[in-house]
Amino acid sequence: MRTVLITGVSAGIGHALAKLYLSRGFRVCGISRRTPAELVDHPDMIFVQYDLTRFDGISAVVDELLNRAQIATPEILFLNAGGFGKPPQRANETSIVEFQEILAINLVAVKAVLDACLSRNERPRCVAFSASISAIRPRAGMLSYAVSKAALNALAQIYGIENPDVFFAVIGLCNVDTKVARTILQADDRFDELVALRGRATTIPGYLSSPDERARHLAAILEERAQLGLQSGRFKEIRELTHSCSN
Repeated sequence: MRTVLITGVSAGIGHALAKLYLSRGFRVCGISRRTPAELVDHPDMIFVQYDLTRFDGISAVVDELLNRAQIATPEILFLNAGGFGKPPQRANETSIVEFQEILAINLVAVKAVLDACLSRNERPRCVAFSASISAIRPRAGMLSYAVSKAALNALAQIYGIENPDVFFAVIGLCNVDTKVARTILQADDRFDELVALRGRATTIPGYLSSPDERARHLAAILEERAQLGLQSGRFKEIRELTHSCSN
C-alpha cells in the first residue's frame, strides 16, 4: 500500500491532504497537536498527537508512525504544519518570543521531521514543503511568517543539492481559506497591501481556494512533476502550475 506522512493533519491543507489520500486508497501517517476526530477511525489512518516544537521527541514519533505502518519510509512526506502567529503587526512590535515561536514551527520543526525521515534505511521519494510567495515578496506586517518561509526556501534548496535521490517540491500554496489566511486578513489600516488583499478575498468569488481544492492541485502537481518541469529544491508558485496539470 502506498503511504504518505503528513504533518498538521488536524485542520487546513494538511487535513484536506489526509482526506484526499485516504479516499485514494493510501495509508496516511499523520502528526498534529490536535486530533482530527473524523479521520482517526479510518482503518488506513495512523495518527500520533504531538507538538512538533518539542524537537527532541520528533525522531521517536516518526519511528512510531512508520513502525505502526510497517514500512521503512513514506513515499511522500508533506511538511505542512505551520502557523502565522498574531494578526499582522509591525516588525518592531513583534517580540523575540513571538518571532521564535513562528520560526520553531515553520522552520525548525520542518528540519527535525525531515531529518528523522532521511536518516532511515529507506528514504522518501518526494518531500513537499508548504511554502509561500511571502518568502520572495514580503509584505509589511508579516515579519515572522515571511522570514520563516524565506529560510524554508533556502533549507529546501540546500537539502535538494545534498540529497539528489529525493525530490524536494517547494510549492507556494497561495490564498487558501485557512487559519493562516484568516489571520493575515485581520490586518489593520497600517498595512495597505494586506487590506487590499482582504478586499479581493471578500469580493472576488473563488479568490481564496478551499483546502480541499488546493490539496487536489498539490497531489496532481506531485504526480506530474516531471511533465511540469518542476525542479527539486526550487520554489514555484502553485498558480503557475495548476493550469497545466490534472486535478
